[in-house]
Amino acid sequence: MALPERQQSNFQQEIQRFEEENRMPYITSIERFGIARGELRKAREYVLEVLQVRFEAVPETIANAVNQIEDGAVLKSLLRQAITIATLEEFQALLPSQAENEDSPES
Repeated sequence: MALPERQQSNFQQEIQRFEEENRMPYITSIERFGIARGELRKAREYVLEVLQVRFEAVPETIANAVNQIEDGAVLKSLLRQAITIATLEEFQALLPSQAENEDSPES
């Protein structure tokens, strides 16, 4: 949606005033979405990197499963598991239960 030039200018001035008064920048919903997506992407990368460092090769099935996870808390839990788990098979066994937890109302 585009505002007329004068209203756009007033709107920008009002946001600037608000930010100065509250000392916090205005972040649009699109920016928040982008930040969240970036955080999820990084969390997935961290899980896969730990697995790669520990076990050298990460099977595509595991990489695909990790890349489908949309819950930051689940990824954090998997990262911790990736650091301490003994085998890739044990890690892979965690993935279905983790994905089911994502869909549950308790998570």
